[in-house]
Amino acid sequence: MDTNEDGYVSFNGTLAIGPLVGLPSSDWVGNDVADFLIKNNVAVTKFSSFEENISADYIIIVKIMPSLKWLLKHVENGVKILYAPVDIFHSTYVFWEYRQRLKLFSGFLIHNDRVGEILARTSKSPQFFIEHYLKYQINTAEQPDKVNELLWVGHLEYVPSLLKLFQTDKPQLPIRALTDLEKLPHYENYLKESFHQLGYKYEVHRNEVGDIHISGIHLEQWSAKKQEELMKTCIAAFDTKMDSFAHNLKPPTKAQKYIYNKIPFACSEYSFSYMYFEQRGLNVARLDEIEYLTSVKYREQVNEFCNSQKWRVTIESVAQSYIDACLNVEALGSVSKTFCYIRESTFFMVYFILRVINKLKKSFKLKSVKG
Repeated sequence: MDTNEDGYVSFNGTLAIGPLVGLPSSDWVGNDVADFLIKNNVAVTKFSSFEENISADYIIIVKIMPSLKWLLKHVENGVKILYAPVDIFHSTYVFWEYRQRLKLFSGFLIHNDRVGEILARTSKSPQFFIEHYLKYQINTAEQPDKVNELLWVGHLEYVPSLLKLFQTDKPQLPIRALTDLEKLPHYENYLKESFHQLGYKYEVHRNEVGDIHISGIHLEQWSAKKQEELMKTCIAAFDTKMDSFAHNLKPPTKAQKYIYNKIPFACSEYSFSYMYFEQRGLNVARLDEIEYLTSVKYREQVNEFCNSQKWRVTIESVAQSYIDACLNVEALGSVSKTFCYIRESTFFMVYFILRVINKLKKSFKLKSVKG
């Protein structure tokens, strides 16, 4: 929706944002925007737990789903509650776990249209497309010497998709890959299972400077400083994801980070990032179009797009969209607590059954691959 220029200046309501628990999403989507609004004299309360006493006209919930009891209490008090479901639907069964609670929100702040389609299956409350503000910016006026390298940045969760690309259609250019290596001990079981499902052997080798090779892929430790340095010098960047339920619901943050910093970018056609930019007038290069990705023509198109569209991801515009969403929702009115609890129990049974089936399928598939 279009934003109104002085909305947060004239906003007279009180707003609570949370729970702010130190996750990247709660900092980016919650804490940073809350701090900006506070600096602009909006009455915002930040909270870190649903156990806190929260009193506000509007509450924006970031990622973590509250209990049914908590929601019913605030709905009964006439509070307008909006939900930002960032990276919540990692599997189809999660929808059933939260289906009843999703009905109790006055509105939704979504970062991916496909998430909106899921929410519409259970709630008629309005949806508002919300951008991630451009948290990582480089000085695009600088002209550092470019290195003939491609940049890949992603959580360890996405390393299997990078390996798949390397095995099927590896770009014929040096690649710098940054990831959260400090979390490797927590991801090893996931990576082993994912690699086995793809038919690849999981191997880890460490070198003397702390970098790691996982099944032949050279991975470096991510840091904001190293990312900024490589964003300035790389000739282009790319992202990899699986064509899976969870990955197709991811927000387009990596693509935005590159394109709104005038860095040519490529991804798969099934990625929401591809759809996001296509809807806004830019045809993003595909992963098999490396020559086009590194061409002068495409770089010029990305530069022109950034110049005309970067306003979308300024923190001023993003904060404004939060306020506009609040001003365009209504309190739900009275609801039957008994009916809500019955539906919650029923949906939980569906969730439980689907989760068991999902685990059995994964176990059978893994045994088949090993066999």
